[in-house]
Amino acid sequence: MAIEFDGVSLTIPEGQFVVVVGLSGAGKSTLVRTINGLVPVTSGTLSVDGQDVGRASRRQLRALRGSIGMIFQSFNLVTRTSVMNNVLMGRLHQVGTFRSLLGWYTAAEKELAFDALERVGIVEKAWQRASALSGGQQQRVAIARALAQEPTIMLADEPVASLDPPTANAVMRDLQRINRELGITTVVNLHFLDLARRYGDRIIGMRAGQVVFDGTGEEADDAVFERIYGRSLTADDVIAKEPGGLA
Repeated sequence: MAIEFDGVSLTIPEGQFVVVVGLSGAGKSTLVRTINGLVPVTSGTLSVDGQDVGRASRRQLRALRGSIGMIFQSFNLVTRTSVMNNVLMGRLHQVGTFRSLLGWYTAAEKELAFDALERVGIVEKAWQRASALSGGQQQRVAIARALAQEPTIMLADEPVASLDPPTANAVMRDLQRINRELGITTVVNLHFLDLARRYGDRIIGMRAGQVVFDGTGEEADDAVFERIYGRSLTADDVIAKEPGGLA
């Protein structure tokens, strides 16, 4: 994946786990949503799996989105239906709207959905209504739905912002494990600096639409984060204080 915008020049190799950090309005959500075409490329270039996103036709964009799993802060589930149906919606780009509405899924597609739920540890919830789940469980369903797409890239836009510290860490561990086991390129937007340092192979710091840091978690010390945020760090910048600070 190669990105060339004003103030942003990035190449993300296949299989890397990248965490993008910055204050609200820094441009990190715009960056992630541009990758799958939710935000149009107005200048510069963006190439994903060899596809020039800025010049892609609607048909090409649909195909691109089919290969990119997207996880949102608000989960974006259909809460009135079952967990299994929500996960199977990840197959929509393959089965089409008609089969999806009628629930006509093959045994192989259902097996794929079960496997996705197993990877996030909630296969026993498959036939429960999504509305009956906790926030952390709903986010795991959203991850399983993205996995059911069989994506080459996974994007997560503030996936733990509404979760408590133990659940946030569990969700980040799920994403990290999936990245390592399946080799899916993963880009996660986070506000919490301790989570960024703990789980990111690579941290990209954004400020006012510019990349101001690009390095490893080990290189991202408190001084680096203060440069990214343009101010001293506060308790709100970490999800849970660990012994020794942000480690």
